[in-house]
Amino acid sequence: MRLASATAVLLLLAAGCLDASPGGDDGDGAGAIAAPAWETGQWWTYVVVIPEAEVVTTMVVGDVDETDYHLGSSQLVDAQRHAVLNHNPALGRIRVADMALYEKNEPQLLLQFPLETGASWNFSLFGVERFDATITGVDDGRATIVAESPSGGRLEYVYDRASGWLTSFVRTGADGSEPLRMTLFEAGSGFAGEAWFCRGGDLYEGEFMGPDFEFYDTAFANDGHVRYGPWSYIVYWLEYDIQSGSGEMVLRDHDSAQETWVFSPDTSHEGLGTVTGASGNWTLQVSLSGNADVRLVVAGAIEYGWTL
Repeated sequence: MRLASATAVLLLLAAGCLDASPGGDDGDGAGAIAAPAWETGQWWTYVVVIPEAEVVTTMVVGDVDETDYHLGSSQLVDAQRHAVLNHNPALGRIRVADMALYEKNEPQLLLQFPLETGASWNFSLFGVERFDATITGVDDGRATIVAESPSGGRLEYVYDRASGWLTSFVRTGADGSEPLRMTLFEAGSGFAGEAWFCRGGDLYEGEFMGPDFEFYDTAFANDGHVRYGPWSYIVYWLEYDIQSGSGEMVLRDHDSAQETWVFSPDTSHEGLGTVTGASGNWTLQVSLSGNADVRLVVAGAIEYGWTL
């Protein structure tokens, strides 16, 4: 379900009614831009558009240690959504030394500081093995970066010195689709409240269409995160559009936990949910008849939280 608040913010940004970078430029606008130094409680609010939803989400520096900044969301549901749909590549850890993101526990340089026009490097992100990045321009304290993959994907994003992070981030697929668009709404420091991060691990994704379809799967049996241990719970994203059809879907842990959905004619739904289970072994059963379409994405999640 698309959120009206996100759409309203996008319209205000397009009209120039909102300032996406709180604070002015702090130096020569066309010169090299140095890496920021973040503090606990620094925050950025983004309008995020993905195929599944439009949301307004706030990213918060929840903790800083000797090696990493630890970033979470101001709402638990946003952290859970990220675990299963991966809508903000900065959530989790960012290395203090060079602002590298972590992709499959390996540091990746989305930005290579100092930011200077013409600089180039490469990194891996979103499961894509290589993006070749180039800074196409630096102006008024902002650096524009374009990163292209040999497979045809493209990233275009803008780093802003005044806000200390990105003002925009757009991912385009090889087919011209747009899986992700992030636009900075506002930023600041001194966040007070709770922040969460859910470390995710993809377990299953499938789409099922009637008529007369039946499917069983146990492929996402698992023992938790390979490095960080057992999942706190399972997060799922479910979409269905049932027109003249009907059906049922069951997601079952082999010990006890179970989620059951009964699909009735002329119903539709998009939403997030969680389920816990002790065994780590899951069975999915789907049966559909008539004109029906169901999509399910499942991820494991380890939940972390900070109180600021």
